[in-house]
Amino acid sequence: MEPAQTTISPSTELVRGEVYFFSRAKLPPVLEIKFDRSHLNDVTQRVPFAQANHGRIHGETLWKAEPLIPAQQEWQFRIELTHGTYAAPDKSGSFDYYSTSGCKIWLQNGQVYNYQPAAAHSMARVVKIPHFTGSLSKRALYVYLPRGYDQHTFKKYPLLYMHDGQNCFEGFVGDSYSGSWRADEVATKLIAQGQMEECIIVGVSNGGHERIAEYLPPYAEYHPFSNEEEDQLSPIRGRADRTYAYYANEVAPFLKQYYRVLDGRENTAVCGSSMGGLFSSYIAWEHSEFAYSYGAMSPSFWITRTDPLNLNSPMAIVERFRNRSPRPLRLWLDTGTLDGQTYGDDGKHETAYARDILQENGYVEGDDFRYYLDEGAVHHESAWAARLDKVFKFLFPLRA
Repeated sequence: MEPAQTTISPSTELVRGEVYFFSRAKLPPVLEIKFDRSHLNDVTQRVPFAQANHGRIHGETLWKAEPLIPAQQEWQFRIELTHGTYAAPDKSGSFDYYSTSGCKIWLQNGQVYNYQPAAAHSMARVVKIPHFTGSLSKRALYVYLPRGYDQHTFKKYPLLYMHDGQNCFEGFVGDSYSGSWRADEVATKLIAQGQMEECIIVGVSNGGHERIAEYLPPYAEYHPFSNEEEDQLSPIRGRADRTYAYYANEVAPFLKQYYRVLDGRENTAVCGSSMGGLFSSYIAWEHSEFAYSYGAMSPSFWITRTDPLNLNSPMAIVERFRNRSPRPLRLWLDTGTLDGQTYGDDGKHETAYARDILQENGYVEGDDFRYYLDEGAVHHESAWAARLDKVFKFLFPLRA
């Protein structure tokens, strides 16, 4: 079930936008705009560019167009260079469109910016901090720095925390135990196309065999069974409160000291899957002051059942959704439909039930609360990678 596409009604507020384009074209290019992606050849506006200034090099021009665009909504554009030739996202002169929600944008070297970028700048990269030491066991942090971080020193960036950090980035897929989310590749592509705000992403590694305890809420217990026998092993008590304190009191100050991150919960997001999705939900409900936007992908709500042998017993975290007042936050909630290729359901019933309870508590699907069912998707990094673009666009859409 895809999130709804943006369709502009006649009553939608339109505002005057600004589009800047560096080009060596001799004749003024033409900006083509459409609002509804379902009609690929439906051009809503054609706006000629006018010369705004000299370009970055001899023979280049900075062109400017001022179209009417929908306020705070996504719109699509491409630039006609000559008849039938376009500046488009894949750089091959295709008929594809850029898609963005920005009101004032620059198109430079095929990439979209919501500020005037340096003429040349660094590419996005991931920095590994191999032995971060704190109150939890020693582990690696992985820090994604967006394009131009070195040159655009006037900028500070929103911050996205991701759990299971060793699985987050394709650049360090060798550190992963089950494949990567390709978060570096996804973010870089979305940012270049004007669909995501430039941000810093920190992947905080889990503690290996301590992972379940680290991400499990302190009001829950996990009762594992031996793989070889039906004997029940010692219960695992949740320590998510300690893990949250580690994020808030140790990781966050470190990042603020060494990187240009924006302060404030409105500039902070948290995202995880499986047990990490459960941990994101725990932070959202118990410590909503930490961040404003949360992503819970295939969350393991089932593990918080009050009676692990009774599939109808209440899930402790969902009962908190039910019985406590709504939090001022944005939440992405999703699920697949399979655990493996031919079995399980990725906890889709538990996740749908949590969605229903949240709606009963006042949450309404829209800009601040999104539920997504990924039909046929399995409980695996490859599936989360495949839909991560949707999550990132929700967490940090391009600012106007």
